Amino acid sequence: MLVAQGADVNDAQEGPQGARLSALYGALCVARNLELARWLLENGASPDDGESLYHSVEIGAPEGLKLLLEHGATPQGTNALLRALDFNDHGAVELLLAHGATLDEEVQTIPALHQAARRGCDRRMVDLLLEAGADPAREWRWVSSYAFAKVLGSRALVEALEARGVTATLSREETLMAEAAEGRTTKGAYIDPEALPPAYDGLLRGLAGRPDRLAQIKALVSLGLPYDAPDGTDGVTPVQAAAWEGYPEVMAYFLNLRPDMSHVNAHGGTLLGTLLHGAENAPKIGARDHLACLKLLLEHGVALPRKAMAMVGRPDLAGFLRGWAEAHPGQVV
Repeated sequence: MLVAQGADVNDAQEGPQGARLSALYGALCVARNLELARWLLENGASPDDGESLYHSVEIGAPEGLKLLLEHGATPQGTNALLRALDFNDHGAVELLLAHGATLDEEVQTIPALHQAARRGCDRRMVDLLLEAGADPAREWRWVSSYAFAKVLGSRALVEALEARGVTATLSREETLMAEAAEGRTTKGAYIDPEALPPAYDGLLRGLAGRPDRLAQIKALVSLGLPYDAPDGTDGVTPVQAAAWEGYPEVMAYFLNLRPDMSHVNAHGGTLLGTLLHGAENAPKIGARDHLACLKLLLEHGVALPRKAMAMVGRPDLAGFLRGWAEAHPGQVV
């Protein structure tokens, strides 16, 4: 009815940081209404709206991605392939490569092999990228994919590269961090964070989204890696990353290190605000526990703004916050 009365199927609203969020994005990636998304595309909606293809890989089902590609979506320049690596999604990567996604172009942000190391992708994914032409000799921010994989503890990539005769010499700091990734630490040894190449900026922030690497996180902190340093890209600290991801065990570790609870990242998010945003926006929400994270944070004494309570969209979290506010009125601001 709206389109019949002149509404634009490509209508969009302004999102965070100036992004334009189209009706197609809302249908497919928010409401996950495949039928409505198909109708919009068949009635002139552009599949290249700058958001839909990238976020379609977060859905966890291939139908949305296939729908966009069938209607001519262009993978180049979207970083959709890198996003698929975040989830070790072989099917999505294969689809994107088949429709023209190029590994070289992804170097604009981070090369595919370095991304595979950062996200702990398996051997099948690593072999898929190498067979598609990923360059094992390419460096990113002065670090080879081999050294990066050793430091991140990505055995799949290390083994795949070694099988192809690709290795690299690690610096002293990289050697110590690689040992930490394997669960070994040298007593009395410390790294100089200033000596690390920029590829390792935000290393702990990235690992905070991988609860399986908590032992590695602890080992890196014991080596002297700053535990509360904000990421150079968006100012998110490790504890904020753990909160957004919804991993209470990781978050509890960083909280016990007494981080700066008042830090505001480049998105304007406090620790509490970042947690609440993640509770509604983190992919695969069923594997997370934002409620446990919220309880931990409030137990550590963070202030509870009335505004934050009013904006919570999840009924379980909203109910918990109301109950907490009633029991702890002095914490409400």
